[in-house]
Amino acid sequence: MASSAICCFVIILLIVFKSSTLLWLLEAFQPVIYALILAYLLDSVVSFFVKRLKVRRSQGILLACLILLILAGFLLYMLVPQILENINNVVYLMEGNVDIVQILNGIKEKIDNQYVQSVADYILQASESVRNTLDNALTSISGMLVKFITSIGSSAFTIVTSFIINIYMLVEKEDILARGKRFIYAFFNDKSARKTLHIFSHANKIFKSFLNGKLLDSLIVGIISAIVFFIFKVPYAPLMGTIIGVFNLIPYFGPIIGSIPVILVSFFVNPPKALTALLIIIVVQQLDANLLDPRIVGVNVGVSPFWIIVSVTVGGKLFGIWGMIVSVPIVALIKTIVEESVNIHLIEKGMGDIEKDKLRENKKKRLKKDKKIN
Repeated sequence: MASSAICCFVIILLIVFKSSTLLWLLEAFQPVIYALILAYLLDSVVSFFVKRLKVRRSQGILLACLILLILAGFLLYMLVPQILENINNVVYLMEGNVDIVQILNGIKEKIDNQYVQSVADYILQASESVRNTLDNALTSISGMLVKFITSIGSSAFTIVTSFIINIYMLVEKEDILARGKRFIYAFFNDKSARKTLHIFSHANKIFKSFLNGKLLDSLIVGIISAIVFFIFKVPYAPLMGTIIGVFNLIPYFGPIIGSIPVILVSFFVNPPKALTALLIIIVVQQLDANLLDPRIVGVNVGVSPFWIIVSVTVGGKLFGIWGMIVSVPIVALIKTIVEESVNIHLIEKGMGDIEKDKLRENKKKRLKKDKKIN
């Protein structure tokens, strides 16, 4: 009854309020939303300090916030100026009405390679639409970079406010959770309340495991990429490494999307370095896929590559970049809930083992067991 009333209330809100009103509400609550995300991610660090260092929760919160401030200060002092300078240079390059024909003719003169010259000739002889596509790609990249610069200044107040709210959320975690639990038991019957809390528990485990792991993994990938780009003199190494790290948050498609602006910018600044950048990206992604990601994020996300690709595609179509990032844990949660429900109903019918041997998870378990025996 209560759940139906809540659903009806949400539907009425969506019908009555216009999209502009909903956007206005989201903007008003933006610092709170950012604070909630930050507190959720930092809570794992706090719990780590409390368990491993045997400190009080308040001391763990202080340590986590200090580490975050030190890291942010290091980025602002050491890396951000270089990245902003790189962005200004790239924007200047892009908005300088790059003459594709002139660049390609220069490449043909400098590089004595039949394959490179064939590609250059093809683009030169191609229709105007092909050259326009290249120009539009460069313009889009410069537009995104300009938007990134302007958003840094305008978001300063929101960032500071969110950080302060985040501290209070971490301090009052037990109180907030207790009030949420009381609310659920007040408006749902015992069975529905237990089921709801069970779902929240699963969601918390899946999201924390995926998001915290993916953030750490992407940070390492971004740093490695920037260092190797710098060593091999790829143009704008700090910026390019940052781009690779940010897009690495997106499963499967992220490395491909992130490599496009890196290769394009490298190509129009120093064409031979575009191939160098591509090779570095391939090597780093292989390192990440085979060593870093399985150890940090874990191989047991709970969904197969097929469902990951589907979820990222649909999530990106519906909600853009953010949808691509959070779609995997959402699908993992839905899969867990559905499979639990299916399993319960099959057991009640005495058919718990039907087609179980063909499930992908069980095949993995059998293979591991066979390896141990052998």
